[in-house]
Amino acid sequence: MREKGWRPFWAALLAALLVLLPLVGGTVLLTRRSLRTRLASRPQSGVAIRQPKEENRLSLLVCIAPTETTAPGFLLLYLNASQNCIHALALPGELTVPFGADEASLADCYRAAGPARCREALLSALSLPEDTHYLALAPSVLQAIADRYGMLRVGFSGALTAEELALTGCSSNVQAVSVREAEELLNGMEDTVPPAHKAAARAAVWDAFFRQELELLPAALPDALRAHSSSLLTDLTAQDLLILDDTLEFLADRSAAIHTEALPAGGTANTTPSPTTPTPPCRPSSTSHPPRHSSRRPASRNPAPASRPERSRRR
Repeated sequence: MREKGWRPFWAALLAALLVLLPLVGGTVLLTRRSLRTRLASRPQSGVAIRQPKEENRLSLLVCIAPTETTAPGFLLLYLNASQNCIHALALPGELTVPFGADEASLADCYRAAGPARCREALLSALSLPEDTHYLALAPSVLQAIADRYGMLRVGFSGALTAEELALTGCSSNVQAVSVREAEELLNGMEDTVPPAHKAAARAAVWDAFFRQELELLPAALPDALRAHSSSLLTDLTAQDLLILDDTLEFLADRSAAIHTEALPAGGTANTTPSPTTPTPPCRPSSTSHPPRHSSRRPASRNPAPASRPERSRRR
């Protein structure tokens, strides 16, 4: 009788186990899979990694103002954090651009109407992005901003011929120069070497600057521009400088590709290679800037100093 009484108990227990064991096992497997997925989706450092935004780009015409003895210098600068690139294009002052109903050299355009007019002339001639800014500064201000970065190792042999190197006192080897010395060398090339070669030499200096000092720029350059805001002629605003700060940080942290070149001085800007032509490693393109519109920024204003909230650098 006792054996017959235990049989229903064991039968019920076995039936319960047959139902519960698959349920418990399936729940455990799903829980482990969900936990594994969550861990895989987290950054390894435990901190969310910021990614560049569409706004992290800048197209800028840099003008080195002339003095009584020196001619103006010009550089088109394009930064794009999403494309992870820096593109610098040195422009000779003899480049012919539209000026009113006629044409004029870029240097004469600057002397007659300033950097804003140069930007307008190049905007259509080179198909620049509509939101291209301009920044004009005196050689002394440029030296004050750049001297803190120390000496640059520049090679001029790719820009000048052997005869031109001898005439200008440049070495055929890579030489260490300060920004002040580099500007003096460039000024000494006036009426000594062809304008296109001088522009190529200027491109070599800027190429060395960005390649050797890129890691230092995010922490120093925007603050230096704010500190010298009263001496600048620009349409960069305080918000633009904050965007420049972020953009430089992305470019420095990701070891951006750097490409520099110079436009030839012969002919008009309409017949020269456009900086918007899609050639490697990066160029402004129709997808990298908003469509043209009629609203415009004020013709000229100094950037208002703006303090940036402290934040830790990404490493």
